[in-house]
Amino acid sequence: MLQKILFYTSLLLTPLLTTAHIPYLDSAGLHNSYTSAFQFHDNTYSRALCTTTYCPPRYFQPPSNSTNATRGGFKRPRWTGESWSKVFLSAGEDLHFEFGVPNIPALEFPSFRPTVYLLGRCLPSPRVFGHPQPQFLENPGSQLDLPRGCKLKGLRFHLSDPGWEATKFYEKYIGATFLRYLDYTVPVGCDGEVYIVVKGWEKRVTEYYVSVGKEEQFPPYESTDGIAKVEDVKKWANGEVAGVGKFCQRRGIWERE
Repeated sequence: MLQKILFYTSLLLTPLLTTAHIPYLDSAGLHNSYTSAFQFHDNTYSRALCTTTYCPPRYFQPPSNSTNATRGGFKRPRWTGESWSKVFLSAGEDLHFEFGVPNIPALEFPSFRPTVYLLGRCLPSPRVFGHPQPQFLENPGSQLDLPRGCKLKGLRFHLSDPGWEATKFYEKYIGATFLRYLDYTVPVGCDGEVYIVVKGWEKRVTEYYVSVGKEEQFPPYESTDGIAKVEDVKKWANGEVAGVGKFCQRRGIWERE
């Protein structure tokens, strides 16, 4: 879905924005929980959330369902290694989503293979994905930090398992190559939010994108607020976002290990 992206600069005016795959950047871990999930505007026009993760601080707060969330009354910075996004779908609507990473040495196979989750009330059967199939989760709260009483079901794409192969493609507008692991269009059975969660296991800097929607044009009703500038997306795609390795450096850890 990142193919044929035109990233918009601040010089462009809304009437001139006629192509889609609209990029948003999260290089500060702002969307790392259920309550702070990035909201895709709709499931029609293609948008991508481009995330950079970072090393945790020396003393950090695990997810809130952990008994180690506080120590001595001191509330520590929250770090989960997760990225959350969501989109509302109507019954019978098809969800089109993708997951991939920039093709830079630190993220090449098999060095970075996170787990991706779909969460929702009426998810499709794992069989519609073909081979390999995701794992159905009756209780995704056993693996993710969900609010008490949340009745979502889950599908788990464990990309470290055999069979998950990436498709490599070149994005000419930003001069970068990507590895795309997931690319599906699947039906959803009822109205409601569908969440896409990426969970990494390494406490280091990584980059990846999640995209939703398929129509490649700019929505006539949408503002340009929050859309990433082309130079910022280029830095993200090449692993050059400034400052994300500061916690690694303070702990004497190479940020890309």
